[in-house]
Amino acid sequence: MIFSKEMRIMMSKKKINFYKCKRKENIMDKRCELLVKKLESNPANTYSIEEIEALADDVLSCFNCFDKATSIPIVKIAKSFDFGVFRVKNIPDDISGNIFVGGVTKDYYGKNNIIVVGENEIPQHQRFIIAHELGHYLIDYVGNGKYTDKSVIFSKTYPKMNHGFPEEIRADRFAAEILMPKKVFMHEYANAMKRSEYDKEYTIIYLSKLFNVKESCIKRRIIEVMN
Repeated sequence: MIFSKEMRIMMSKKKINFYKCKRKENIMDKRCELLVKKLESNPANTYSIEEIEALADDVLSCFNCFDKATSIPIVKIAKSFDFGVFRVKNIPDDISGNIFVGGVTKDYYGKNNIIVVGENEIPQHQRFIIAHELGHYLIDYVGNGKYTDKSVIFSKTYPKMNHGFPEEIRADRFAAEILMPKKVFMHEYANAMKRSEYDKEYTIIYLSKLFNVKESCIKRRIIEVMN
């Protein structure tokens, strides 16, 4: 039998480490549950980029993170949506992560909702992958009639290349907004530029450490928020 790339990742259960968290299993945070119910009646898969960013802000508001210049606790947020988050050792070379919901997911991981990231990815990139995959869940899964049958598995990889597809653009923008909220980012960017006498290299390094993301993410976010 030939297994798909996604199934090979799923079957690698013995080669993963779990992000530890003191949450009870299979319980969604009430604030997240209300947001999911809202999306079930108004799916986000037709949202504009501005609406996608507003959705990310709604998630942040659930955790009182919307106006804070800090490293967003993305693993905690994912777990509040009842996701298990795993590091995978033998992930295929052309992807950095994946999401699994429904189908046989619980058979392999003991949970219905799973996000996996490549163990060799740097921690800052792992955070972006988790946020990106959570975006896929809220945008492409919740409210999608295709997955009313829970035996149908939902899976979206995080490709290392080709993020030009609409679904990937939306998930990337969701991840950028949830990890680097525009309002806070613009304020911190302006302050850092002024403090450094407009040294852009210093500003990028400073913001990368502040938001705990890669410097390449900061460069891309500067372009996004300035347009």
